[in-house]
Amino acid sequence: MTIKLTTAFEQAIEAINRIDSTEEIRDLFDAIRLRQTFLGNKTIRQLVVGDTVTYEGRNGHTKGRVVKINRKYVLVDTASGKWRVPATMLTKEAEYA
Repeated sequence: MTIKLTTAFEQAIEAINRIDSTEEIRDLFDAIRLRQTFLGNKTIRQLVVGDTVTYEGRNGHTKGRVVKINRKYVLVDTASGKWRVPATMLTKEAEYA
């Protein structure tokens, strides 16, 4: 027996599929962009130069160290070079004392 759990994400997709007007789609898009900006800013505030971060890039899962923090992008030094990564793609690694 399989129990299907309805997550908030699945509920959101179902609600999107019920939208019937272009204007509502535009409003939804604006709300998503605002939320994405908020999450990016939240990530930027939590980072400091030297932090270890990970992100999913074109070459798969990548780990690196923060070199510079800009308004929207973070310069990350990885084994394959330095990359300018959007803050929304970064996850800060846990620090062990």
